Amino acid sequence: MSVLKTAKLLKHCSLVVLLSTTLTLTVLSPSASALAESQTLVTVENLKVTDKDLEEALRSSPFYTQFNAMSEDEQGALRGNILKRLVTSRLLSLEARASNLADTAEFKKEISTFRNGLLYRHYMQSLRNKITLPDDVEKKLKKDYKGTPDAFKAAKAAYISKQYEGLHDLTVKKLRDKYHVVLHEDLVSVDSSPDTVILQGDGGIKLTMADVYNAKKNTTGTPPTKDMLLEKIYQLAEILVVAKAAEDEGVDVTARVEGYKKERLPALFLENLQNKWTADEAVLKKYYDEHPDASFIPQRWHLGMIVLKTRDQAEKVLARIKNGESLFKLAGEISIDPYGKKHSGDMGWVREKTGNPVIENAIKDLEDGKISEIIETKKGYIIATILDRRPGGVRRYISMKDKIRQLVISEKMHGYLQELQKKYKVTWNLLKKDKTQVPES
Repeated sequence: MSVLKTAKLLKHCSLVVLLSTTLTLTVLSPSASALAESQTLVTVENLKVTDKDLEEALRSSPFYTQFNAMSEDEQGALRGNILKRLVTSRLLSLEARASNLADTAEFKKEISTFRNGLLYRHYMQSLRNKITLPDDVEKKLKKDYKGTPDAFKAAKAAYISKQYEGLHDLTVKKLRDKYHVVLHEDLVSVDSSPDTVILQGDGGIKLTMADVYNAKKNTTGTPPTKDMLLEKIYQLAEILVVAKAAEDEGVDVTARVEGYKKERLPALFLENLQNKWTADEAVLKKYYDEHPDASFIPQRWHLGMIVLKTRDQAEKVLARIKNGESLFKLAGEISIDPYGKKHSGDMGWVREKTGNPVIENAIKDLEDGKISEIIETKKGYIIATILDRRPGGVRRYISMKDKIRQLVISEKMHGYLQELQKKYKVTWNLLKKDKTQVPES
C-alpha cells in the first residue's frame, strides 16, 4: 500500500466521518513565526480551526511517523483529510451545544469522572515519588546483583512497589477517616432505587446506587452479587477521597478538563446520534436486504493461464495441451502475458468480480483441473485451468450486524454533514502558496 493510500485511510479511522468538500491546502508546514501568530485556516460560525490545531492533530495522527517520507501530494492529502476532520468536529460541537448536551447529567458525570481520575493519578504518583531506597537496602541490592544492572533495576522497582502498596493502603484509610466516609452497606442491592445514597462523606463525597450499578446497561444477563457491588464501591470511594485530598492540596487540572470537554462533547454527541440511527433493528435488517453486495462473499480461483496473440496460435497450443503437454511449461515459454510468462502460467488467486468478466464467465463452471476452451479477450486469446477454488456465498445478517451498523451510520452521516454545512457558515481562509488539490473524501 502506498503512503498516499495510507493517508487516505485516515477518513476511515475515526468515528467522525470527513466532509466531502474539495479543498485547496498548503503542503508545507507553517513556519515557527506563522505558528506563533496562530493563523486561522477555517471558521465554523464562531469556532476556529488554526494552523496550530492542524499541526497538533497531525502530530497525533498514526501516519505522522511517515510524514517526512511522503511526497508533497501525499502530505497535502493527509493535511486535507485532517483539516476536514477538524471542521467536522467543529460542526458537531455546534450541534452538541445547541442540543444542550453539556448540561445533561450524563455529560456532567463523565466530566466529573475524568476530573477525579486526573486528580487521583496526580496524588498517587506524588505519593509514589516520595518513596526512596534506603542506603542499606541499596547497598545490599547492589551486592546481591553485582554485574547484572537489569536485575538490580528490577529488584529496586519491586522494593519500591511493595513499599508503595503499603503506603497506598495506609493513605486511603487515613483519608477515609479524615473525610468521615460512611458506607450504608444495608442499602447496597441491585433492587435499590438508583438514587439511593450508599456512601457519603465530607466535602461532597457521595455515591448512589446509580454510580455503582445501572440495570439498563447490564448486558450480562446475570446481576452482580453484593460482594461484587461492594468491591466496586470500595474502588470508587478510593478515587473520590484521593481526588478530594488532591483538590484540597491545590492540585489544578482545570486546563486538562476543559480540553477534554472540548474534545468529548462532539464525540459523545456523535455516539448518541449513531445509537439513535441504529437503535431500530428493522432499519439494519432493511439495509441488509437492500444491499446484497455488502454480504456477498466472492468465489476465489487459483488460476493457471496462458495468453496467445492469435486464435490460430491458441488453437495449436490447445491441441498440444490436450495431447499431454503442460500448460504451465508452455506458458513459461510462449505466453505473451509478462506476469504469466515469468510465473509459468501460475496467476495466483483471483477473486470473483475483481478481474476480467469475460474470463470469469468462462471459468466459473469449469471443473478443477480441466482445460478451458479458447477465451477471446482484448488482451489476447486465453487458455485457462483452475488449480483450486474457494466457494463464495452470502453472509447471514447475524454475522454482518456490526458491519451493517457501520454502513448505515456512514450513509446517514454523509447526508447529515451536508445539512450541517448548510446550517452553519463555514469560511475557508487557507494559505495561498504551495497549493495542492486535496482529494475528495
